[in-house]
Amino acid sequence: MIDVNDFAGRSDSEVIENALSHRDGDGVVVIPPRQSERDTDRREWVLDRAILLPGDTTLVLRGCVLKLSDQCRDNFIRSANCGLGIEDPRPLQNIHIRGEGGARLVGADHPRATGDGSKILACPCPYRPEDIVAMAPWVPEERRSVEKLDFWDAHDHSYGTDAGKEDQSQYGDWRGIGILLANVEGFSIEGVTVAASHGWGISLEACGMGTIRDVAFDARMYRWIDGMKQNIENQDGIDLRNGCHHILIDGVTGHTGDDVIALTAIASKGAAPGGQTRTTHVMPGDWTRRESGIHDVIIRNVNAWSQLCYTIRLLSCDTHIWNVIVDGVIDCPPEDVQHGGVLLVGEGDSDYGKNLPDGIRAVTVSNMICHTTPVTVKGYLRDAVIRGVVNLSGKPTVDARRPDSLMNVRVE
Repeated sequence: MIDVNDFAGRSDSEVIENALSHRDGDGVVVIPPRQSERDTDRREWVLDRAILLPGDTTLVLRGCVLKLSDQCRDNFIRSANCGLGIEDPRPLQNIHIRGEGGARLVGADHPRATGDGSKILACPCPYRPEDIVAMAPWVPEERRSVEKLDFWDAHDHSYGTDAGKEDQSQYGDWRGIGILLANVEGFSIEGVTVAASHGWGISLEACGMGTIRDVAFDARMYRWIDGMKQNIENQDGIDLRNGCHHILIDGVTGHTGDDVIALTAIASKGAAPGGQTRTTHVMPGDWTRRESGIHDVIIRNVNAWSQLCYTIRLLSCDTHIWNVIVDGVIDCPPEDVQHGGVLLVGEGDSDYGKNLPDGIRAVTVSNMICHTTPVTVKGYLRDAVIRGVVNLSGKPTVDARRPDSLMNVRVE
């Protein structure tokens, strides 16, 4: 076992990297609160770049805070097999991230970029309607009143100090994800809080045989920066992407800006290599070479809410999601938050791709307490059971948006 405080470096990132390069046979590296003889007042670790984890590594965050610097446009933690310019991340095994004693990952005070690959950076990026009208140059003059603003006036742009810099991408991408693992078999993430994330809190691509347990999120799609509510887009909690399988998500709390948990399998045409920017995928998109679907996932013990979207989203376009269990969800938004609903299945007609009639199947949903619509089916749901739902919303328990949305679905 290696203690990071036993190592030196010119920056906190270099100290952690030196410790990781000297890990011993058990592969365990412990990051406790920061200790420095030169800077005794600061206890948090400030990261200028992502912590890269090789295979057969356990990173223990023991009561520490990892904070992104204002110069960092990168993840908190990423599997070492992927990154800028890496077209085809090689497989890794046995990566574990274990938080103890209130470990926290905290975003930068002034993020360089936030949001996903469709969001344009802006600085400032007002959140409140009255500030959008007064300060957002992208709103045309004829709509500069609170009553005339549309949805995308508020959500096309996301805060980032890289806005307007010609040598920097003007869109969000996978570097804004908190913890990013790609092509990893045998993993675990547990006991951490992700706060003020620049994008998604946790994202897994083509990962299997793993667990995410006892994680919390603290994000609301905005932050007070420089005296203004700034818009921060795409603050999901946990996203499972194409190729994920045999995963347990157990114990999720807190609040997110976007979906709390999303299983997102979008297999649109094209074969972009990995390691590109302006996308939330770090893996390649050639579906002839790797699995596009998501399967064998258990989600349980969720007590969390989304500022804008859904507690849980199942989205498959041009591919499939199957063998999913959702059990034990408490929908608990404050009274002033009206999010989309608890469980969303599929999507309406959109740019994501085609909802296949058998695209989402073999699903069980049980034991939910819902103050908003419990189950919304915009796509198709096949071979499913929905039971034990306490519906306090006054709306239908299952809101099926297409005449043929449901097939062999039993609601008890």
